[in-house]
Order: sequence, then C-alpha cells, then structure tokens
Amino acid sequence: MFESEVQIRVRYAETDQMGYVYYGNYAAYYEVARTEVFRKLGIHYKEMEATG
Repeated sequence: MFESEVQIRVRYAETDQMGYVYYGNYAAYYEVARTEVFRKLGIHYKEMEATG
C-alpha cells in the first residue's frame, strides 16, 4: 500500500458560515493531492496522456 501526505491550507473563501470546508471544494483538494503523488512517483501528466 502506498501512503502520502499533502498539507493544504484551507482559505477563508473555501469555508461556509460555520467555518467548515464547503464540500464542493473537495474535488480541487483531491486534484492537488493526486498531482503531488504523481510528482513524488516521478510520473508526468504529459507522458501519461501520451501513452493513453
């Protein structure tokens, strides 16, 4: 199993009135995490797209 940790600072605009992260922002956070994992593994998006 592969584990990786990425710290993302939550900005005020990404929260609701109660101070919780609005769920609509989760997809963007997952994309940041995925990009960082690929970077750690030495995988480049352009190469991956080129291979299909």
